[in-house]
Amino acid sequence: MKTPAIASRTRRFPARSPRQQRGAALVVGLLFLLLATLISVVAMRQSIMQERMAGGLRNASLARNGAESALRNAERTIFDYYLTSNGAALVGDASVSQGVYKFESCSTRSTVDAFRSTHDYTDVGATTYNASMIDFTDASTQGSSRLAEQPAYLVEDLGRVRPPGAGLAGEGGSTGKENYEGSGGGSPAGNSDIRAYRVTARSTGGLATVVRVVESVYAGRAKG
Repeated sequence: MKTPAIASRTRRFPARSPRQQRGAALVVGLLFLLLATLISVVAMRQSIMQERMAGGLRNASLARNGAESALRNAERTIFDYYLTSNGAALVGDASVSQGVYKFESCSTRSTVDAFRSTHDYTDVGATTYNASMIDFTDASTQGSSRLAEQPAYLVEDLGRVRPPGAGLAGEGGSTGKENYEGSGGGSPAGNSDIRAYRVTARSTGGLATVVRVVESVYAGRAKG
């Protein structure tokens, strides 16, 4: 006896169409990525600017310290000359024979003015800091504090502070009455007088483009 065949029926359901993708999530993600990139770029530029500012301030500080060192070296030279010359004055002349310029000399005025006012580094007509004492340009000894150029200074003889034989009234400090008169008071010891010098010093920082200039008036006791 044959079993009747059972017809198989497959029920088909209509396929649902997927929702249409509009790409909103992609657009939002790209916007956030762009915003994060802009923030990163701004932060990086600020960091670079701060680093440059710090480097500039350090270079300026190095240049200032170098110029101050040259200034003190010049003042020490004037003082040492007084000690080793039996109190004679370090007098400037037109030939600058002792490395000291005469203030009122017209022949050397242009050299002095150029050294005092030039924006860039120059040592023309000046005396460089004694490298045998300290070589500021030597990286092996100065490390990151090395200077691009050795500091230099220029000394001008301004002459006597007061006419010979004038009293000491009004003087104070190291050139004052108590330090300047003879042991018995009254007249100064010997024929000593106060002589003034204008010292101008300049130095670079770690870069030759950074230059600082300092100036002082140094008064020293001297004969003649």
